[in-house]
Amino acid sequence: MYISFEQIPQSARIWVYQANRTITDSEVSEIENTLKPAVSQWAAHGASLLASVKVLHNRFVVIALDENQNEASGCSIDASTRWFKELGSRLNIDFFDRSQAYLDGNEIKTFSIFQPKKAIESGLISADTLIFVNNNNLHTLADLSTQWQVKAADSYLKRFFKPIDSLA
Repeated sequence: MYISFEQIPQSARIWVYQANRTITDSEVSEIENTLKPAVSQWAAHGASLLASVKVLHNRFVVIALDENQNEASGCSIDASTRWFKELGSRLNIDFFDRSQAYLDGNEIKTFSIFQPKKAIESGLISADTLIFVNNNNLHTLADLSTQWQVKAADSYLKRFFKPIDSLA
């Protein structure tokens, strides 16, 4: 069953899907018009799931599930993954992008997760650059509010900002 994103509890389980490019406003409408009915019909072993969906920053799509009602099952999670595969195919968007997203002014950009040191050394990322933490570290809607956007120096990238001490 669909519920508005503003009504979903902070304890709701979340999944964040990062697009490999900016999502246009018309694509946002298409995504919402596709996912709201899908979420309305979402179920786990025949039990309705109380969930919501929201596109953030024209780059991320968040599915939030109130597990106080019913918990997701492997099959229901697989179903949600299929939604994004189908949408991605239709809109030519990769919703499974695993690059590191960061904020550059008002624009969201990315760099390869395999080259963080290079991104820092080249000046692309500074200690104060806001980055978007990977979905694997976010579990609840509260996490999204408090841990999703952090300064690079407060993230897993912090080790690249420390000077390397020479061995004495």
